[in-house]
Amino acid sequence: MKKRLAALAVMASTALVMAGCSGGGESSEAGGRQSIKMGMAATDTFTAEWWGWLAADKLGYYNDLGLDVEFVPTGGSGDAVEQIIAGNLDAGNPSMPSVGEALLGGQDLVNVFTYSTGAIFGVFTPSDSGISKIADLRGKKIGVSEAGGGEVAFLEAALRAENIDPIGEVTIIPIGDGGPETYAAITNKSVDAYSTAYNDIFGLQASGLELDDLTPELYKNFPARGIITTSKVVAQKPEALQALARGTAMGTEFCLANNEACINFLKEANPAAFEANADGVSQGLLRFDLSLTQVPPKDPNRIGAHDEEETRLFLDTIATTMESSSPYDLNTFLNTQFLDYANDFDRAQVREAAAKYPG
Repeated sequence: MKKRLAALAVMASTALVMAGCSGGGESSEAGGRQSIKMGMAATDTFTAEWWGWLAADKLGYYNDLGLDVEFVPTGGSGDAVEQIIAGNLDAGNPSMPSVGEALLGGQDLVNVFTYSTGAIFGVFTPSDSGISKIADLRGKKIGVSEAGGGEVAFLEAALRAENIDPIGEVTIIPIGDGGPETYAAITNKSVDAYSTAYNDIFGLQASGLELDDLTPELYKNFPARGIITTSKVVAQKPEALQALARGTAMGTEFCLANNEACINFLKEANPAAFEANADGVSQGLLRFDLSLTQVPPKDPNRIGAHDEEETRLFLDTIATTMESSSPYDLNTFLNTQFLDYANDFDRAQVREAAAKYPG
């Protein structure tokens, strides 16, 4: 984590004071056609939970708002954060743990639209392990995807909450991100538990491995992903960001009204993820099913809204895993200036179009 933060510090430029802009009803077309380079935190560009962005692109919502969006695949959340801070991307959707580490490391990051809520990383054990809670992990061997993986911060926080020293009272072993190496390590009992991203777990489940989820309930209300940018981009491209927010809200509304159509969009974009096993189960469908519990907003009329208290708890949790952390302004990080515009669209029209769209 320290190496990652050091790299971010070198790449970051001096933070700019955020400039205000009208985020209400002003159309992005007023200033001419806009553009956004949006970094997607995966090599496959669209995973089975990112249907809000995909549908908006597929259905032409961004285009109709005068916005050209270039979706750029990245090497993951850490890479996406680095590219946003370096100015190589206007915005991106890195996981909140990576965003939180950078923010608490003193970097200029802004969340203009909370896309999903819920645990990205979890703690899992084989169903026959006899381990039923985090407290049972004292003295155990716990696998992680890699030594610097985003799950490590959450694993350490979960262990400390049970008074377990993550350095001296457990053994943490890198075992990969859900592939054959991971499967072998779990099935041959090289590890007693596995902490990783849910996406890695779906691959193991599709391979027939039965796992119990020990993830603390507290983590399941944390922010998961958003439209992450910098105060510099907020000042320079307000019309583009508000169009991006509205288009994404419209895509989310469409998919909530027609799941099957959006599953088909995802299958076209990433067919490998939807290859089913002998039981008809695919990694893509497992992830899509989970996303239906994480993406829908608490208030249907406020898509993209932030939860200040859960975000504060989340950042406090991240801070407990760091030797030191920088102060941050929650009101600056959780930017709300585009949310009114984002939600000012004809929901009935979008849902009617979704009802007529072939599934």
